[in-house]
Amino acid sequence: YAQQVAGLHLKACQDGECTEDDVELRPGSSSIDQGCTNGVCSATASPNGSKDAVLMLQALTESPMTVTASGTAPDGTALPVRSVEFRPRGDYPFGEQCGRFITAAVVLDAEGLRQQG
Repeated sequence: YAQQVAGLHLKACQDGECTEDDVELRPGSSSIDQGCTNGVCSATASPNGSKDAVLMLQALTESPMTVTASGTAPDGTALPVRSVEFRPRGDYPFGEQCGRFITAAVVLDAEGLRQQG
C-alpha cells in the first residue's frame, strides 16, 4: 500500500485540541538483530518498503484521541479518508528511573488506519 501513497495529511485530536499538517513521508525500515557479544548488543536498519511520517503535537496524554489520514496517490487522485480512535500508551522503555513516555502511533494500510502495536 505504501507505493500507492504519494502525499499524506494527518489530523490528530485529543482533549478538545486538534493538530493537523501535511507530513513528510520517509522510507521505513525494520530493525534487524545483530546479536550480543560480551554484553553489548546491536541492530541494523533494513528498508522494508513502508513509509514513515511524524506529526508533532504540543502535548500528548493518555486520554482518547482521534487520528484522521487523507492522502493522494502518485497520479494526484485522492485516497480514501481513514480515521481511528484509540488511547495513547504510557510506558517506561528506559526503566522507571528515566521517566514515563507516552506514545501514539498508527499504521495506514490497505485495510485502513489502526493503532500500531
